[in-house]
Amino acid sequence: MQFTEHKLKIIIKVPVSATAISAELIRKALIDAGYGRCFVLQAQIDALLAEYAPLCKQVEKQTLPENSEELVYPVAEKRPATVSFQLSEDKMSAIATVTAAYGGAPLAANALVKAAQEAGIVFGFQKEQIIQLIQTSSQAEPGVQLQAEIATGRLAKNGLDSRFDPLIPDMVVRRKRPQVDSIHKVDLRDFGSVPSVVAGDPLMRRLPPTLGEAGYTVTGEKMPAEPGKVIEWQFGSGVALSSNDPNLLLAKQDGLPRSIEHGATVDDVFNTSQVDLGSGHIIFKGSVVITGNVSAGMKVLAGGNVYIKGVVEGELIEAGGDVVIDGSIIGHQISEGDQHFTTVVKAKGDIHCALAQYSELNCQGALFASKYLMHCKVEAKTVLAGSEDKINGKIVGGHYLLANGLSCGQLGSPSNSPVMIQLNRLITPLLEQQRLLREQLVLSRHELEECKAQIEQLRKASAGKGDPQLQMFELDFQQQRELVKALITEVKALEEQRQNILQTLEIKVTQQLFSAVEVQFGPQSVRTRREHSPSRIKISEGRPLIEPL
Repeated sequence: MQFTEHKLKIIIKVPVSATAISAELIRKALIDAGYGRCFVLQAQIDALLAEYAPLCKQVEKQTLPENSEELVYPVAEKRPATVSFQLSEDKMSAIATVTAAYGGAPLAANALVKAAQEAGIVFGFQKEQIIQLIQTSSQAEPGVQLQAEIATGRLAKNGLDSRFDPLIPDMVVRRKRPQVDSIHKVDLRDFGSVPSVVAGDPLMRRLPPTLGEAGYTVTGEKMPAEPGKVIEWQFGSGVALSSNDPNLLLAKQDGLPRSIEHGATVDDVFNTSQVDLGSGHIIFKGSVVITGNVSAGMKVLAGGNVYIKGVVEGELIEAGGDVVIDGSIIGHQISEGDQHFTTVVKAKGDIHCALAQYSELNCQGALFASKYLMHCKVEAKTVLAGSEDKINGKIVGGHYLLANGLSCGQLGSPSNSPVMIQLNRLITPLLEQQRLLREQLVLSRHELEECKAQIEQLRKASAGKGDPQLQMFELDFQQQRELVKALITEVKALEEQRQNILQTLEIKVTQQLFSAVEVQFGPQSVRTRREHSPSRIKISEGRPLIEPL
């Protein structure tokens, strides 16, 4: 047998002899001749064998001289690698399918891109994935099909609405950092002066909305972005727009600045050295600054921020902004095993303190305790015990209802005081919404089935004739079905929102995690039964786990 190559065809020349040949023998000869990766033309091999067999018998009977006949057939061919493309329904991705070469030329990256462009794919080429696909296909066995996403569209980015940039950082949250008097001296009790402004000071700038960024499908179709909207100012008391710049908000009076949604306010300030029987309760629409202590049984109610330099043993501290206490919050449990305490601190913003014990702390923002929290009842967005630079605060006992998470140095105690942390402040309302929607869904499906039964009954009765009552039921059926679909979509959306929130929830302990700490993530919970080194508690693979930090 001899092989020659002509225009990518592999030609075999077989002299006819008394020796029989087979398809397997021809394939082996192809491999030995270096054509093993070529595409075998099985039909041609079968035709060759069909013609060779009778001639071979003639040679055996000596009616045909040996090697007097030579059969010539194309039995294989070299085929280059090929590529095809599939677009997603929304044309936001393109997948290339490469069929590895049969002894022919492998596919080059430039050739793949050119073929894609000819197929209408012109945007979002993924260079690294294309190169990886080309390299893999060039080493693959002949005829193997490999796929990869070689182009990805870009979603439109809608423009941002007006944003409001505070020009006084401490207007948002007071910086709880000790003041450095010199290179050798730091006063750990002095966190600087309370932020204040005078009339005419700039408070906040409104940044203009952005146009957004257009998106493109892989076929180059433009998806326009929706421009952002102009958000109007929300004016608190004591502020006014600049006469020269409608995007600049100024203080109209002296006082304490405070951010509100889409604007700011400047509160009047009430200063007092002490809150006790001599001063009486403090009820003030602006901000309150107390340079001393708040005695037991006393109340401080402020529309703005509350700053207290000393110790709080009072009955109630309530602020429309932040509560900042440089000293401690010292409360007492009203009765054994009861979650009611003599001292309650509430804030629509954040709460800052050095330490708190046997107190109820409720804020819409975050709770910051630089030293420790002991047997407190807390409701907040997040809790940080320690500082952002050094998370070393302690949390002993207590009940916590939080939206996002908690960070501390030590959580729990060697005496196994129970700590309950419920990360359900956002989850519980979602679960309740889902429950109500599912109840409504059950009722809607029941009404849908009843409506369907009525339609079937009317159709039999009307025998195909037009019936106004039937038409009314059919319309009602369509409306009810759309309602069911909408309810299912809403339930799924709430579940997706819940799952996204769960992935963000985390308890972070940088030093020691003791036993008797229970953490709830919705209906799921995990409880520590031994002491742990620095740890993180979060949802992993669908369930709450304690893992090393």
